[in-house]
Amino acid sequence: MKKRTSMATRAVHAGEKPPPSATVPKVPPIYASSVFTFDRLDRIDEVYEGKTPGYVYSRQGNPGIDLLEQAVCSLECGSDGVAFASGMAAITCSVLALVGSGDHVVAGRVLYGGTHTFFKDDLPKRGVETTFVDMNDLEEVRSAMRPNTKLVYCETISNPLMEVADLSALAGIAHAAGALLVVDNTFASPVLCRPLEHGADVSINSATKYLNGHSDITGGVAVFAPYVAGVDARGEDVGGSGSTEQSPAAKVRALAALYGFFFSGLFTWRKGVVRMDQQQSARAAIDLVDRELRFADWVKIESGGAEIRYKFSSDPYHESEQYFRRFRLSGEQLLLETVLGGSVSSSNVAAGGISAVSFEIDGSNNVHISITAGSGEGAVTLQSSVRPRNLPKPASP
Repeated sequence: MKKRTSMATRAVHAGEKPPPSATVPKVPPIYASSVFTFDRLDRIDEVYEGKTPGYVYSRQGNPGIDLLEQAVCSLECGSDGVAFASGMAAITCSVLALVGSGDHVVAGRVLYGGTHTFFKDDLPKRGVETTFVDMNDLEEVRSAMRPNTKLVYCETISNPLMEVADLSALAGIAHAAGALLVVDNTFASPVLCRPLEHGADVSINSATKYLNGHSDITGGVAVFAPYVAGVDARGEDVGGSGSTEQSPAAKVRALAALYGFFFSGLFTWRKGVVRMDQQQSARAAIDLVDRELRFADWVKIESGGAEIRYKFSSDPYHESEQYFRRFRLSGEQLLLETVLGGSVSSSNVAAGGISAVSFEIDGSNNVHISITAGSGEGAVTLQSSVRPRNLPKPASP
């Protein structure tokens, strides 16, 4: 009879291995383990040396983190990605890994506050000088470049002034000087812009924002272009003692592993990306309806507020009761139609993925618009109000 192990032993080891199964979870689980077990001692060396795939310590790598990195890397159309505990961790670690004492950085004058402080106050303590420029003035950017400039840093859409950078032009300037272009893509997200496709070398996202979209996590991800990642980026020594020939991506990963910047926890990037896409659909629909109604001089709500009809005084059939334009929902498409003589003479899809629309006119002839994209928890509803300029003002009481 097999000797029963002690209560303490059973309490520690019972249930630590999942039961055998021919299936895997559809939703990736959270690997809340700091260390991983091995069935043989020699396997530890094999994993450390990269000969066998596996995990040793979550600061250096974790299955959930790898899935996150793969997902965002795919969204950004990159070759390698590194996840961090916050957006600022992604920014600081990426920059610190790519510059050293005596180097120079050219950065946008308008940046997220934490980033600006990092460049202005922290990098000088490490012997790195930063020149702040107007990223919309390409000549100023070009003039700021020096022989020791290693990075040009900007934001796709600046925080907080919402300036849009010309990434292709900035990439050209940076590369001509032998520098890398690093872009904070947080405000745009890979749904709207993928900086690597415009010549950037590193694209950084604060996953806390649009990528997650639910205000329930903090994280960041840096994604690298293929020529920056290097074919052996993930095979370098993650302990930080790699050779001087490490690729930029490997340097970032090594520093992240050394100082423990890795993200660990639940991350709902799928919902964040879908929500961002739905928000853009609703925004595009709202903008189009707003532009159309702004110059109307006849507006009428139909179908219980689900359809709006309007005319312009410049329309050739303006006086006819059988003529009007309208917005209405059909399936998941918001249609813009022109009706003449009781039949639709033209019909165009104003926006897709729309699940609900609502129009209302108040006593001051203001048109209130509500448009919803998506359904369930991922639905996004945007609202706007417009005062048609040519609509007669209501008479005073």
